[in-house]
Amino acid sequence: MRWRKIFALTVVIFLCLPLTVGAETTEMYAEQLKASGAPALIERLPEDAQALLETLELDGFDQNSFTQLEFSAVLNTLLSLLQKNTVEPLQALVSLLAVVVLSAMFGGLQGFADRAPLRQTYHAVSVLAAAGLLLTAVGALLRTVQAAVDSVNVFMLSFVPVYGVIVASGGSPTAALSYQTTLLTAAELFTQGVRGAVLPILLVSLALGCVGTVTDGFCLSSFSATFYKLVLWGLGLFSTVFSGVLSIQQMVAAAGDSVSSRALKFSLASFVPVVGGVLSEAYSTVMGCAGLLRSTVGGFGLVATALVILPPLLSCVGWSLCLSLGGNAAALFRLDALEKLCRCIGGAVRVLIAVLAVLGLMMIVSTSVVAFVGRR
Repeated sequence: MRWRKIFALTVVIFLCLPLTVGAETTEMYAEQLKASGAPALIERLPEDAQALLETLELDGFDQNSFTQLEFSAVLNTLLSLLQKNTVEPLQALVSLLAVVVLSAMFGGLQGFADRAPLRQTYHAVSVLAAAGLLLTAVGALLRTVQAAVDSVNVFMLSFVPVYGVIVASGGSPTAALSYQTTLLTAAELFTQGVRGAVLPILLVSLALGCVGTVTDGFCLSSFSATFYKLVLWGLGLFSTVFSGVLSIQQMVAAAGDSVSSRALKFSLASFVPVVGGVLSEAYSTVMGCAGLLRSTVGGFGLVATALVILPPLLSCVGWSLCLSLGGNAAALFRLDALEKLCRCIGGAVRVLIAVLAVLGLMMIVSTSVVAFVGRR
C-alpha cells in the first residue's frame, strides 16, 4: 500500500513538473521580450506590411503563430498580392498590343514603304504612343521601388540594434557586434548607392534607349544595355562581397562565443560550491529562452522584410513579363522600333527586380546566418 502511494505521488510530480517548467519558461520569455524592446518594431513597418501581418494572423513575437502558420493562408495572400499588383501591367499590355497591331496595319500600306520621311515619321509616332503608355507607369514603378528600399532601410535601422542586443544577451556578443556593424554599414551603402547611382543611371539609360529607337544614325540603345549590365554586375559583386564577409565573420565569431559560453557553464558547475550545478542548469534555461527569443524575433524580421519587398517585386515581375510579351509581338510584325523600346524598358525593370532581390537577400541571409550558425 505504501509503495502504491509513493508511485502515485511520483506520477503526479512528473505530470505537474512540465506544466510548472513550461509556465516559468513562458514568463521568462515574456520578460526577455519586453526588456528587448522588440514589440515596438512593428510600428516601424509600413501600414501595408502591418495589414499583411494581420491577414496572415501572425503575432510578430508569438512563436506559436509561426509554428501554426497555414500554407493555404500564405498561398491565398500571395495570390491576392499577385492579382493586385499585376492588374496595371496587364492593362498596359492590352494597350501595347493594340498599338502594335495598329502600327502593323499602317506599316503594311504601300505609301509608307515607298516614302522614307513618311516612314520615319510613322515609326516616331508609334514609339511615342507606346512610350506614353509605358514610361509614366515605369516612372511610378521607380518611385515605388525607391519607397520600398527606404522602408526596408528604416526598418533595418530599428531592427538590427534590437536583434543585436538579443543575440549578445543569448551568449554571442562577438557575433552580434559583427552582424550589427556589417549589416548596418552595408544597408546604408546600398541605400545611398540606389539613390545616388542606380536610379539616375536607369533614368539616363531609359532616355538613351527611347531616343535610340527613333534615330537611324546612332545606336543609342546599346549604351543603355551596357549601363544595365554594369548595374547588374555591380549588384552581384556587392552581394557576393557582403555574403562572404558576413559568413567568415559569423563562423569565427560563433566558434569563439561557443567556447566562452561552455567555459562559463563549466566554471559555474565546478567552482561554485553547493549550488554550482543548480546555477549551471539555470544558466542553460536562461540561454534556452534567449535562443527562443533569438529565433522568434529573427523570424519576424525575415517575414517583415519579405512583406515590404514582395508587393513591388511582384509588380516588377508582372511588368517584365508584359514587356517581354509586347516585345515579342512587335518582333512578330517586324516593328523594330517598338521591339527596341520594349527591350529597353524591360531591361530597366529587370534592374529594379535585382535591386529588390539583393536588398531582401541581404537582410534574409545575414539574419539567418546569425540565427542558426551560432546556435548550440
